[in-house]
Amino acid sequence: MERYLQRKTSQYRRVIAVSDIHGNASVFRSLLANLHLTDDDLLVLVGDYINRGKESIETLRIVMDLAQRENVVVLKGNMDRLIDWYLWRGEEEELLAHFADYRRGWGVLFDDWAAECGFPLPNAENFAEIRAVLQKKHAAEASFIRDLPFGLEIEDHIFVHAGIAPVTEWRASTEQQMLKNDPFLAHGANPTGKTVVVGHTPVWNSMESENTNNPIFFHDRHVIGIDGGIGVKDFSQLNALVITRDGDGYRYETCFADEYPRTVARRSFVPECAHSLFKDMWPDYHLERLEVGADFSYCRLTGSGREGWAKNEHIGTDENGWRFVRSSVSSLLPVTVGEELAVLDGTCGNFAYVKNASGRIGWVPRDVVDAK
Repeated sequence: MERYLQRKTSQYRRVIAVSDIHGNASVFRSLLANLHLTDDDLLVLVGDYINRGKESIETLRIVMDLAQRENVVVLKGNMDRLIDWYLWRGEEEELLAHFADYRRGWGVLFDDWAAECGFPLPNAENFAEIRAVLQKKHAAEASFIRDLPFGLEIEDHIFVHAGIAPVTEWRASTEQQMLKNDPFLAHGANPTGKTVVVGHTPVWNSMESENTNNPIFFHDRHVIGIDGGIGVKDFSQLNALVITRDGDGYRYETCFADEYPRTVARRSFVPECAHSLFKDMWPDYHLERLEVGADFSYCRLTGSGREGWAKNEHIGTDENGWRFVRSSVSSLLPVTVGEELAVLDGTCGNFAYVKNASGRIGWVPRDVVDAK
């Protein structure tokens, strides 16, 4: 069992990193098809294969099949290590509370495995029986995940699920620092001298990502985040970061997949005035509604104090007042007639929420995408 891998990659045409599939097997298949992988590519899977999505079983099967290939490296994420907790280490009471929390809107692998074996939802009465069955039936999957490495180092890059400790020798990082390091993407120090590629934290949670879920580059710290929010954010995508050699340096490209319906712009749209960038960013969701408009309201985030326009249908209330209720951005998106667009939300009055082919998200008048 190797916890830290090191590879030479000069024989590969491309190095491709994918992270945070979160039980979305169909999107993962689409992304793999878009990438046109060959044996000349090194594919690095950077953790979090299960939970949140509804296809954790199939996703895990795909990952385990890919792991048999010499040109595929599979790393562990914080979600993946839950399998050992589910089957052996976790106490029944805390596990049932965890399952109940996930059932509010997400899928959980333990429930999926139980259903596959013909059991109803696990509860206090049947948990011990289900767990005993799953321990035997899924021992191979548990062993596979348990033995996964935490990180991969190549010539000028380090791949790890969530982050590293602020030390030159990244292998000195603790398991928690590598698998569940929430602040690392935005603030973590990187004294390794190499570029660190991480998933775990959706890029949407950083202002620097602007109005996309595309991989984000922190050039000053040599950190790249690739988590497109699939299974976590309301509007998301599964990213692949494609790295190729370019002279003495590297070229970075993005390929992504999602399941949103596509249409074409029926007319061009150029906003008369641009909204300043304003969006939800975990954990800064709550708002003061300062000015109410017919389509957008001018708001202030109570955590950061940032101000901007929010689409009325994407904000609502809870016990603490106004808040973003969907992943949303203020941007009005310029489009050209005939341009292909993904329709993220077509239920918002006079505007539609769309994404263009480069991954930029924003609002266009409804008649841009609607024939009526």
